[in-house]
Amino acid sequence: MARIRVRYNPYLLKTYIQIDGKNLTEKDSILQYVQGKRLQEWIGDFPKKLREECNTKNFEIKFYGLDLDWDDFKYGFEDAINNKIIDSANLKLIAGKKTEDIENKIVEIFDDLQDGPIEDFKDPQLRKSFKRVQEEIFPINVIATMSAGKSTLINALLANKLMPSKNEACTATITRITDNGNPRFTAIVYDKEGQIIDNIDDLDYETMEKLNSNENVSEIIVEGNIPFLDAEDTRLMLVDTPGPNNSQNQAHKNTTYSIIKGDSNNLILYVLNGTQLSANDDDNLLRNISEEIRQGGKQARDRFLFVINKADQFEPENESIKKIINNAKQYLSNHGIYDPQIFPCSAFTALNTRTLLKDVDIDNLTRSEMRALPSSANKTLSQIDTFIENEDMHMERYSIVSPTTKKEIERELQKATEERDTKRLALIHCGIYSIEAAITAYVKKYAKTKKIKDLVETFQAILTKNAIIESTKSKIAENKELAKRFEQRWKTVQTQINDGKEAQKFKNKIKELNPMKKIEKKAEELRDETVDKTTSIFNDYGDTISNEREVRDLVKSFNKITSDSIAEMTANLENVIHTEIVDAGEKILSEYQNQINSFDEKDRENQDLDFNTVDLINDKLQEMKNNVKTQFSHEFVQETVEETGTYEEKSERIKVGEETYVTGTRQEYVGSQKVKTGTRQVYAGSITVKNPKREGWGFFNIFEPWKVEKAIYNTEDVYDEKPIYQTVNEYGTRPVYETRTRTEFIARVNDIQVKCISKLREDLDTGIEGALKYSKEQSNKMKNQLIDMLDKLNEIIKEKYEELNSCASGKEDQEKEMARNQKILKWIEDNQREIDQVLKI
Repeated sequence: MARIRVRYNPYLLKTYIQIDGKNLTEKDSILQYVQGKRLQEWIGDFPKKLREECNTKNFEIKFYGLDLDWDDFKYGFEDAINNKIIDSANLKLIAGKKTEDIENKIVEIFDDLQDGPIEDFKDPQLRKSFKRVQEEIFPINVIATMSAGKSTLINALLANKLMPSKNEACTATITRITDNGNPRFTAIVYDKEGQIIDNIDDLDYETMEKLNSNENVSEIIVEGNIPFLDAEDTRLMLVDTPGPNNSQNQAHKNTTYSIIKGDSNNLILYVLNGTQLSANDDDNLLRNISEEIRQGGKQARDRFLFVINKADQFEPENESIKKIINNAKQYLSNHGIYDPQIFPCSAFTALNTRTLLKDVDIDNLTRSEMRALPSSANKTLSQIDTFIENEDMHMERYSIVSPTTKKEIERELQKATEERDTKRLALIHCGIYSIEAAITAYVKKYAKTKKIKDLVETFQAILTKNAIIESTKSKIAENKELAKRFEQRWKTVQTQINDGKEAQKFKNKIKELNPMKKIEKKAEELRDETVDKTTSIFNDYGDTISNEREVRDLVKSFNKITSDSIAEMTANLENVIHTEIVDAGEKILSEYQNQINSFDEKDRENQDLDFNTVDLINDKLQEMKNNVKTQFSHEFVQETVEETGTYEEKSERIKVGEETYVTGTRQEYVGSQKVKTGTRQVYAGSITVKNPKREGWGFFNIFEPWKVEKAIYNTEDVYDEKPIYQTVNEYGTRPVYETRTRTEFIARVNDIQVKCISKLREDLDTGIEGALKYSKEQSNKMKNQLIDMLDKLNEIIKEKYEELNSCASGKEDQEKEMARNQKILKWIEDNQREIDQVLKI
């Protein structure tokens, strides 16, 4: 039995191994195999390599590391025992400290470094790089089969009804929801050309419905609160991705395949309808996922979470829930996905519990209060009872999670039970909590540790470089012999740089760099593979087809296979382009590093100086390597093979004549008529009448006349002329088409194949041409950047040597300089010690 000690630090990607009390060194093959890799990348073959190294199948192993890594470490050895690779492994965990506060401490250290005596830390570009890593967003891509309830699941994770339910077959919009902790959601809306067409300050369900039904909308960038993980800790981004059923937008389908075959850090929630698993539309996509898991190992398996949704429609009294889960596993294994991470869930119950019932005391509802609730809320109340009271409906029992995550769920369950928190119990039992816990665990295991590693790397090289410089300054200031030897080294290096021949040779080497050769070859292979894959569908037919419907079905099937194959080819080609350009860039940087080392080798007498010229620019080299990885990454999918879109079947109609039809109506004037509009008084004359003023008693009445004249008026009607209009039809003509059926129908399969394949080849050539053009542009961009940086690196070398030379030549007060150097060295050592302590497992 061999005694093994393994220490794994995920922040530094460093592994320390001890076998029977002896520490392995970098020369040992087993340490070379694990170094610089995530544990999840090497644990699969690690037991076998230990067996070969130790010549035994029995081990006693202590693992020093984090809980989440321990789960994978333990699983790796248990799997090796089950597969009879080893016989036994007595495993023990020595748990490391938690990760929660490490990032904050690293940020504090970086802030302190900027206030220190080293100017490099005050570089605005360094601050920008650090901030970029600090604010890096972690994507969770949600893919679903038709009617699987994807929108409901996303809403349940948001605890907010934001995403509208829709027919997945018609979805042509990508929505990206980034967590910023703000309960109010905002959005930027893009059209198909990538232009902003709207900014929305307060996004709600109704607005999202309108956006999703707008054919001009291609992408919606949303910001708001994703509550189950703190945005200040890790910023999540939920991506609502058009799934395998989508046929409206080939570019979006390409994006879906690219997500699966691209960045290995992307987490994917694949949502299946638990009541209707079989969906032929996702066969090809699942096979691609299977291939990714098979090639990528443990980490690849971890990044795919399969959500079996609609658990609220399970009927435990009529069917075994365990059987439903096993059916889901069998469905995935039929596509080559074995031992999948499965999460049965009722997104409907989770969403309504978190929204409609959020402020409702569901344990003390009166009947009148229940009647006042929406019907969905009442339905959810019944579902809550089912999930809580029926143990078979406790979905967390069927979820495939790590032992550490399982313990966390059990603690939450116990707490909810003790506090009699009915809603919390329902959320755990309906499965949503298990999904959130698995996402959180993945973020901690991969995204969080990677982020901390990347943050440290942004400034670690600068700290190391300045430690070397200050240490060298001190040594050559107090040691005249060493100073003399240093001056000889400087003259050798200076001669090489000033001569310029080596630099020119290297620039020529950069210009000759040609990653395009491999890219073009691979593009040709991928094109041929795509044609072969799509052509195979014709093998099932004979020479002719005598049924029109069968021809249409054949063409539709060809279109479907073509669309999937193009999306798959696009993702593969994208990875090839990315890999070849990045590899070419890293190769040339390594060669430059070797060239600089050769300058030191030419100074044969002073090769034992305890620093190398390349140490003076290591931080810049590291920065350039990072730039190559980030700048020349997965950007081209939507720019290239989009033109190879899915094909639509078009029917042909024959024109047999024209017909007249009413296009509208108009009002036509036909005359007028008199219309009475009122009456008037017309003067008709007068008559003599007795004067009424003579009547009655009064002194003055006697002076009035006996008779007076009285006017007479007649009443007459008043008329006006009113126009009369008549409604008449307006007519147009349109062609009449007729579909004529023939008594006999024969289609030659070869003719159909030639037509389909020739169109496919034409489209593939167009798309690949665009991809190769993009690749060439990126390759030239990389070369130009490397050539520009070459002179800058040489200038940095000169500058640092001049700085060191001033100490060697005694041009400054050496005693004062030594005191300054010692102070800076101590400052560097203190900060390095603090970093080491923070990152210590």
